[in-house]
Amino acid sequence: MLTIKITLETLKLIEEKYKDYITDRNIGYILFVAKFDGNIITVYDNNKKNYYKMTIQGQDPMSIAKLYSMDEKICPKKAKIEKESPYFIDVDNQIGSDEVGTGDFLGPTVVCSAFVNHETMKLIKEQGITDSKKLSDEKILEIVPALINKVYYISKVLTNDRYNNATNKGYNMNQIKAVLNNYCLVNLHKKMPYVQNVYVDKFCDEKLYYQYLSQSKEVEKHIVFKEKGETYFPSVALASCIARYLFLKEIAALNEKYKVKIPLGASAEVDKFAIEFIKKYGENEFLKICKSNFKNYQKIKEQEQEKLF
Repeated sequence: MLTIKITLETLKLIEEKYKDYITDRNIGYILFVAKFDGNIITVYDNNKKNYYKMTIQGQDPMSIAKLYSMDEKICPKKAKIEKESPYFIDVDNQIGSDEVGTGDFLGPTVVCSAFVNHETMKLIKEQGITDSKKLSDEKILEIVPALINKVYYISKVLTNDRYNNATNKGYNMNQIKAVLNNYCLVNLHKKMPYVQNVYVDKFCDEKLYYQYLSQSKEVEKHIVFKEKGETYFPSVALASCIARYLFLKEIAALNEKYKVKIPLGASAEVDKFAIEFIKKYGENEFLKICKSNFKNYQKIKEQEQEKLF
């Protein structure tokens, strides 16, 4: 048996990850007991509140301790990186997934899953990788090319015609996101099956997420879902930045093809651009660059119909 100290954030992470394996809760000083893969972990309350005690029983308790311990003697590399990157609660081997373009009326939907280990963390720190929404497009275009060929990732670009085809069949945005995230996670995990920690930026209820994948042949399971996951897990942050980079490259290609400058988001400015685009290229061509289930599209069609009377 091995005893380690863990932080409150790590406690929450462990409880979320192993929630399906928890057998006991709130017994005296014991917060919970989880049994999985021949291992037993027991987490204890601590009156000091600055750390919690966890015992690990199994064939190789040290491998689990290295994932979560705050003790530099057990995992000096992780402790060092956590001091340098305090905004991440887990910096060990992990796969994370995130998507971009889901709030943009124009342009594709892009999902990326990325792998992070201690070596990748050095690149993340050097390039200042964080949530892509906190970085300007110019910054994304500057930093991602410097690391995209040095990291492992899988991405999927869903063009607008395929997106519109899916929504016409009854798929909603969250269902599309679930299918795309699962595709990337499954295929990346095949390349590195030893990775235990898998994170997704939470966009819907976990039960609903798996319901969306009921028709999928392969499903990535034992995922930790967390809102604003890119602020907690470097793999999600990296995936977010790569997805944003690929999205911007797709927008640049559309700009070049149509000799325009596509505005992002779903504002009145975007509607104005859409009307001018349709006048020049027609509605059929416009459907190749827009998400037709957005309210913007219906609003534009209603405005055009009103002009007929």
